[in-house]
Amino acid sequence: MDILFEFFLELIVDGVIETSGNKKLSRWIRYPLIALVVLFFGAVIALIFYLALGLSSDEPVASVILLSLGLLLLVGTVLKFRKLYFAKRSDNGSEATNDKRA
Repeated sequence: MDILFEFFLELIVDGVIETSGNKKLSRWIRYPLIALVVLFFGAVIALIFYLALGLSSDEPVASVILLSLGLLLLVGTVLKFRKLYFAKRSDNGSEATNDKRA
């Protein structure tokens, strides 16, 4: 059951991420999908920070590990978000340049 749940959740999350990054779709579809992605990853990261702060008095080592994990996930999510949604796209297939002569 866990494998099936994980498969469907991964399929849905990956599909939403890829669909929300597609510029050919309408803004009315992409923007709510972007909001869903941000809320999902934001909730997971906020939960990790909440657990880290909750464990700080009882288990300081576990708190530091969770805090480090939360920071790593936050940085990774921001970098992925910037790459997916704010990267300059070119028409000729080259990511390095936006030159339309090629």
